[in-house]
Amino acid sequence: MNKQILVVTKKEITDNFRDRKTLMSSIFMGAVFMPVIFVVMMNFIINMQKDKAESQLEMTIMGAANAQSFISFLRTENVKIKEFSGDPKSAILNKDEEAVIVIPDTFSETFAKGTPAKIEVYYDATAKGAVNVTQKRIKSLINEYSQTIGMSRLVLRGVSPLILRAITVESHDVSTAQSKAARIMTFLPYALILGLFMGSMYLAIDTMAGEKERNSLEALLLNPIKRSDLLLGKLYATVTYGLITMALTLITFKLVMPFMPLEELGMSLNLGVKTLSILTIVLAPLAVLAASLQTIVATFSKSFKEAQTYVNLLIFIPMVPSMALMLMPVKEKLWMMAVPILSQNLVINQIMRGDDVAIISIIASIAGSLITGFVLTLLAIKLYKRESMLFSS
Repeated sequence: MNKQILVVTKKEITDNFRDRKTLMSSIFMGAVFMPVIFVVMMNFIINMQKDKAESQLEMTIMGAANAQSFISFLRTENVKIKEFSGDPKSAILNKDEEAVIVIPDTFSETFAKGTPAKIEVYYDATAKGAVNVTQKRIKSLINEYSQTIGMSRLVLRGVSPLILRAITVESHDVSTAQSKAARIMTFLPYALILGLFMGSMYLAIDTMAGEKERNSLEALLLNPIKRSDLLLGKLYATVTYGLITMALTLITFKLVMPFMPLEELGMSLNLGVKTLSILTIVLAPLAVLAASLQTIVATFSKSFKEAQTYVNLLIFIPMVPSMALMLMPVKEKLWMMAVPILSQNLVINQIMRGDDVAIISIIASIAGSLITGFVLTLLAIKLYKRESMLFSS
């Protein structure tokens, strides 16, 4: 790297550092705020669901007098019975009740005959928060009562309840505490990549569209320096901020993860030095790709505001593979490891699950991202040399 490139890099880094508002928006929001707010929200959700699952269950029942044996069973399970009268559907839709049990008048008669007696359960399957915990507990108790009565009837008739079990399922859960934790950390690859993109975004915009808008680009090009060196200096500065944001994001996650109640849920997550080192090595090449891509987009923009609009759309690029991997299982293949962003998502997911990541996969991920970033850098240099792109109005 020659001296002129270093001078440009140092200048851009210093100028961007003086802009406190930009630093807050790009580095703080991506590297600090997002991990912290995630941990706070996850603690709130987990504790809320845990409290709901451990607290005394309250069942809202309409027609409790029609099923005294069922009510007695519920009381033995420490269930609080709440009498209800009115429209159960309206009570659910208006969020007055989490679930309503309706026992028809014909329940006792049907139950006495030994035929299936109907119990109606009104609930909203799309309800948010810990409401679904209550719904599951209610259904579980009803099923338990049904099975208990069914087996008792068979025993009274001299029939073994085992006759109902034609097949016995023996389950073997091969998941580990770390793989269980990875299930709730599926957003982590997107958060890390997003932070990297946000860290370099504003500098990429300012060094291209910003200078166009300030009419300072022409004066800058009058200096005795090749345009390719000038752009490389700007790109190095942009890459630097992307790497700084990525490093801060990893450090923040390392610091806040101990506050996650994972152990209480039988989960664990290893963010040791080895894990952080692999994550850094895998993610670092994306800084080159992000900086080049953002610079290219900013080159086509006529103002800072216009470039900001276009570059913000690039944030959706990391979202695509992250969302896809959240929704559907994928068996990792070597060619996937050469696809930028997708490979980082796959490697990070493997690390979070505690799987062994093959060295060839890491090499393929690094090579794929660096090659793509290098090609985009060449394209950015080519565009930077075009007068029509630099001085369009």
